[in-house]
Amino acid sequence: MVDPAVLRRFSAGAARYEANAHAQRLSAVDLLAYTRSSLEDAPKRGRAFKILEPGCGTGLYTRMLLDAFQDASVFGVDISEAMVRVAKRGIDDPRARFAVADAEEITRGSYDLVTSNAAFQWFLSLPRTLARMASLLPAGGLLTFSFFGPETYAELDAALRASALRRGAKEGGRVAAVAFHSREEIFDALSAAFPRWDVVERRYHQEFPTLADLLRSIRYTGTRGGGARESWSPGKLARVEEAYRERDRGIMATYQVFLCRGVIPAGGTG
Repeated sequence: MVDPAVLRRFSAGAARYEANAHAQRLSAVDLLAYTRSSLEDAPKRGRAFKILEPGCGTGLYTRMLLDAFQDASVFGVDISEAMVRVAKRGIDDPRARFAVADAEEITRGSYDLVTSNAAFQWFLSLPRTLARMASLLPAGGLLTFSFFGPETYAELDAALRASALRRGAKEGGRVAAVAFHSREEIFDALSAAFPRWDVVERRYHQEFPTLADLLRSIRYTGTRGGGARESWSPGKLARVEEAYRERDRGIMATYQVFLCRGVIPAGGTG
């Protein structure tokens, strides 16, 4: 199950999510291209192509999937009712259906493709989730997902620590992303669940006018920017922004994203 605190933040920011989802939009574009290239050698099916999208959110990636795969149906699942409500309002297509459910707990169904953009890093158990996704795929089935890495918001993390050191504190707040899985941990989880797998890295960059603008973007996309929201007093905001600008000459944000793939070979498990 997703951390309840994460669920609350995503639900609270549902209406403003896509307006602030800069990195999520870029990763969705790259994930779609990565997925399409992975399907080029897949055997042709004489039936409708079935796609499961865990963590569908507001439907940003769902719309891309429907445009890219005209013969496919997409089942989008998200634990946030508010997110699903936005997705349903924005997508009027009989090929798409949605459900409010915990994507980590899906155990039934068979899908040709399971694909998810910028959601798996929030699941509580990546190894268990990948094993369950693999169980939903037939021979020739494919899992693809984008995964935010621990170096996301590295500049903000460094500014928080630098500001704390100036005040004599041994350690400052940290951004939530530092707890995300590393590339090696993703390797281990994928290799345990799939006979064939692959991971490639992307980095996206974004500049903000002020630190407050960055924190607002983080809040509306469901993540935390170091400490609880109420800990950002005007004084702390000014101190961290000063440290940020001294280090980076501006308010920059880097997003580390892994594009991941797991394959169930058509000819067996080898």
